[in-house]
Amino acid sequence: MFYEDINPGQEIVSRSRVITAADVEVFTSLTWAANPLFLSDASARERGFPARVVPAALIISFVIGLLYQTGLFDHITALVGVDRLSMKAPSHPGDVISVRCRVLEKRETKSPEKGFVKFFIECFNNTRNAVVMEAEMSFLYLRKNSK
Repeated sequence: MFYEDINPGQEIVSRSRVITAADVEVFTSLTWAANPLFLSDASARERGFPARVVPAALIISFVIGLLYQTGLFDHITALVGVDRLSMKAPSHPGDVISVRCRVLEKRETKSPEKGFVKFFIECFNNTRNAVVMEAEMSFLYLRKNSK
């Protein structure tokens, strides 16, 4: 989507995605976030969880990836900010997540090639019927006339 294709109040809903244990293992390996809470069911149970926990940073990455799949980010030029990020509930390998996004604000910038858009984004855990993450994210978008 280009800047002109986005309107305040508009909602975008992603498809769903299963989080796998392999997703967690690859992510923790790439980021060096080798917390036993993420990698061991036994360690997670010792800390009161039913199974290993998906890292919050991986959830955020999945949120962005799922929104890319909708075409929403096809013409962004920059992530401007992430505000009011809140992790609401844990997710575990095997859980299914999806994303809902609502346009909060849209405004022109000094650059005639770009526009500013702010979204309210929720990640929903369909398996556990819970909101997992909420945030406001702002992006710069290309305008159609700048192709």
